[in-house]
Amino acid sequence: MSLGAVGVLALCSLGAAVGVHAAGGDDAAPAAMIAKIIGTYETTEAAIGTDATDPERLAAGEGHQPGDGSAPDPGRAPAPDAPSTPEPAPDDAVDAPPDATATPTPTPDAPAPAPVDPADPLSPEYNPYTTEGDPAYVTDAEKSAWLGREAIVRSCMAAAGFEYLDWQWWLGGSPQPPGQSPEDAAAWSAALRGEGEIDDGCRAEAQRAADDAAAAGAPLSAELPPPPGPEVPTERESWLAFQAAVRSCMNEQGLEYRYWEYWNPAYDSAEGSAAMPPGLDDAARATWSLAAFGSADAQSGGGAPNDSGGCWATGLGASGYRTFD
Repeated sequence: MSLGAVGVLALCSLGAAVGVHAAGGDDAAPAAMIAKIIGTYETTEAAIGTDATDPERLAAGEGHQPGDGSAPDPGRAPAPDAPSTPEPAPDDAVDAPPDATATPTPTPDAPAPAPVDPADPLSPEYNPYTTEGDPAYVTDAEKSAWLGREAIVRSCMAAAGFEYLDWQWWLGGSPQPPGQSPEDAAAWSAALRGEGEIDDGCRAEAQRAADDAAAAGAPLSAELPPPPGPEVPTERESWLAFQAAVRSCMNEQGLEYRYWEYWNPAYDSAEGSAAMPPGLDDAARATWSLAAFGSADAQSGGGAPNDSGGCWATGLGASGYRTFD
């Protein structure tokens, strides 16, 4: 059993989902909330260019970045100097055809909603895990027990040769160091979770230590750090900044990417991703998904961020958003 059970959160655009989070299990909030995902897709260089699909460059915030539209149009040659004496146009002159290579104009996005009271459970400024009275509220005792177990995990990972960052899951973020290669990330994950059916990972070791300590009447605990100030964005606000970066990337390609909130059932969509414009035919949906997620088959309504390609990968690099389960 985990050290602290916490509550319930409405979410994601595949349908309103409600779940109980066990603080200390494999299902960490809010990553588990948005983990109905696209899956792991092969990087599609044609979607956003090779710079945006390099995992190390993405983790460093490099790669393709949304531009400001100031780049010259590659389809237009510089205008020639005007002759000193204008020549009259011949009688059979016709208008020149429009330039077919001009950059497409993005479809206007649906506007973001008006700000709501931060005390509203649907506000981006609201954190259910830190708000007393919310069903998902995590008590100080539960946080202390979690951090006590995390100290065991961190020590175990260090002994295995891996860094494990400080992580308070109720504030979002991730304990996994950024910038790992795929091979390093797989080794890091195996050390944490174990391999195969054997519970030999650092998480399992920490849970056994927590169970033994509780049985001995001295439960694991750790001192709580000061809570973040109001100037620190909530996990939801960080996620919206990430989505804004995705939207900018999509707009550069002339594609609409709608505003949506994974925790708000008002944004549920029966057609796939809540960010996808409605009414697209199959070909347009495939084009949109390829640009957004790096795969023409990715049409999920929500999902955990991934670096498999597309504008989601670009948004990760631009925003630095991270989540973990």
